[in-house]
Amino acid sequence: MRLRRFTTMLAATAAITTQADAACLTRDEARTLLSVALPDAIEGLATRCGTVLPPQAFLPSEGAALAARYRREAPADPIRARHAIEVASGQDLSFLADDDTVLKLAHDIVAKAIRARVHPDDCATVDGLVALAAPLRADAMAEAILLALQFAGSEAVPGFSICRPDEAPTR
Repeated sequence: MRLRRFTTMLAATAAITTQADAACLTRDEARTLLSVALPDAIEGLATRCGTVLPPQAFLPSEGAALAARYRREAPADPIRARHAIEVASGQDLSFLADDDTVLKLAHDIVAKAIRARVHPDDCATVDGLVALAAPLRADAMAEAILLALQFAGSEAVPGFSICRPDEAPTR
């Protein structure tokens, strides 16, 4: 149950802002969103849980280093990130001329989502999950989350729907 809540929280932060009629995401678009959100999610979890976990727990002691490693391993591609965010949100972001602005918006929304969705009582479980998954490369972690979300189904995170193979979108 807590694993499902954790993967749901990560997907929700990756979706940034959603609308009920937003299109489904291809696996590549979903993977892009997860890769963009992952370092910020780890940092957000470390911040959120740092006050309730002991200093030697994984997130307070290793969270920042893990987030930095994920950023090095899978740097955000602003063009792909913009496209994936537009698909997920159903909104045109062309008015944001600077790709860095789009990424900053994504980072800010991830931080807010972590604060809103992660209850301090869940921090020990989340800390254990992150510590267990930490040896994975960034791309493998994003893929693991993507597979968990596909297994959970489209109801797991409203507005974050991964296209079925027979739903090939035309974009």
